[in-house]
Amino acid sequence: MRAPRTLRTALIATGVTAALGVSAAGALAAPSTPTARSVTQHPTTMRVYVKTVKLADKVSRAKVYKTGKDRYEAELWAKGSRYGALYTQGRPAYAQNNGLHITLHPNGKVTSWVQQAKPKPKPVTKRVLVATPTLADGSTKAKLYKLTDNHYEADLHAGTTHLDTLVANGHAAHGENNGLHVSLQPDGELRSWLDGH
Repeated sequence: MRAPRTLRTALIATGVTAALGVSAAGALAAPSTPTARSVTQHPTTMRVYVKTVKLADKVSRAKVYKTGKDRYEAELWAKGSRYGALYTQGRPAYAQNNGLHITLHPNGKVTSWVQQAKPKPKPVTKRVLVATPTLADGSTKAKLYKLTDNHYEADLHAGTTHLDTLVANGHAAHGENNGLHVSLQPDGELRSWLDGH
């Protein structure tokens, strides 16, 4: 009577371990080219703890075990909970979880890196032409643009030559070219004068 009960208990325990392995693998995104050997759980009879590795997200840890000749297992943990495992035998095993990429190498080494989110694009500010005055020298022209309140820009041209762009974004901007002085205020006021005037 005792032998069948022990055998039944062992089978139940094995079933739980196998279910955890499948569940943990399912919690991670599958690699693009998975190998059957990298996701097959190793028997735990020869499992020997090797080390714990801190992963690149600074929250997760990989507990590495040697499970046989050229065989390793890495349990993936974060905040006291196991969320996955990698198994390798002669080939690297890969996993990805919320931007954290993890590799278990055939020699038991664990490497990881975090995929950075792309920065949000800066909002495009449209330049609206509000005036095209001639400046104090009588030949230089300005194209005055409004971008937002307290943000104006003035492109200065002598004929077809672009001389400068003044940018008044919360502060006044000033320029000078051959004795012609130009001042652009953040409210869009544009003034110009010549040396000696």
